[in-house]
Amino acid sequence: MAENIRNERIEKSEKRNKSEKSLKSQKSQKSLKKDNSDKKEENKFIVPDFMKSPNILKENLPQFEDDTDFITLMQKLKQTINNKDIDWTFHLAVVNYLRCFLQYEKNLFNQLLFGLKIYPKIIGLINSIRSVLAKNTLMLVNEIFSENIPEFDEKKNKTPIIIFIKAIIPTLIMKANCNQSFIKAEANLCLESLVNNMKYGDTLISLIQAMSMKKIQDIELAYKLATKLCDNLDKEYLGEFPLFNDLMKVIGCIYELKKDIYVKKIIVLLKKISEKITQNDFNSKLEKCGKKERELIKKALDPNINNKPKLKNSTSSDFQDFLKKSKDKLKNKQVKIRKSITTSSTILIKKPIENSAKKK
Repeated sequence: MAENIRNERIEKSEKRNKSEKSLKSQKSQKSLKKDNSDKKEENKFIVPDFMKSPNILKENLPQFEDDTDFITLMQKLKQTINNKDIDWTFHLAVVNYLRCFLQYEKNLFNQLLFGLKIYPKIIGLINSIRSVLAKNTLMLVNEIFSENIPEFDEKKNKTPIIIFIKAIIPTLIMKANCNQSFIKAEANLCLESLVNNMKYGDTLISLIQAMSMKKIQDIELAYKLATKLCDNLDKEYLGEFPLFNDLMKVIGCIYELKKDIYVKKIIVLLKKISEKITQNDFNSKLEKCGKKERELIKKALDPNINNKPKLKNSTSSDFQDFLKKSKDKLKNKQVKIRKSITTSSTILIKKPIENSAKKK
């Protein structure tokens, strides 16, 4: 009896210990969940409703508060723009925040856009399905090209904006020729401010490279912008050899494509550059370029050479013989089909006449 009582007591104590351990584990799990939720709430990007509103005018952009922690804000902006699953209004808020940085904290804007490398995401937002988001991103791009940012003005420190320009030009040209009128208008404003303010040789090279795009309307627009920028650039800057050499390389590549729409426009651009620099300086600088570029440019500017590209075998006797033979084959086929139709119809007419004669 005594042993049974002892065993019962031991079992009861073990059960109590187990229940106490389970309660402790449950409490610890709950506390962990609370801590995680608190951390999530801390990391959550709380955005004012005003920053999610579209088409905010430049003069209505809010200023930052005095106690703003810019480092954490910039990190949150980067995390938000990289998050594909987040609601699109948060991406719109990021665009508006970037506009505020550009307006009031230009140095931090450079660090945010180029230092943290979020500019490819900005280009991606222009192609967003949400047209409101695309339009507001284009408004940001227009302001980037319009603002007088100190780092962008110096030639030595222009590398980040040049990378941005090279990456964004094809997208802007395509959007400037799209069907949506308000997107088209905003993209054209971006390109206009690009040509008027971003007067770099690399901008001209990027526009000439865009002349190799597939659609004719895109090629026409790229050519129009390139000629306008060529007029805006100083002749001394345009005649600097490193830039001149790069220009001749790109122009030679486009000319080598031998498409009618490319060749005509490239020749006009070459003549414009040679007239601006003066013919003697142009020829002397051209002699310093590579052999391939020299030959292509001289061929393009030679008035004795017919630069209009020809279709392969279009004027050769073999091609003409091939056309004649194909026409003759078509005619023979048509004659055979007519003969077969007439013979079948005469057979059908004769058979009922024979049958009626037999009955009689």
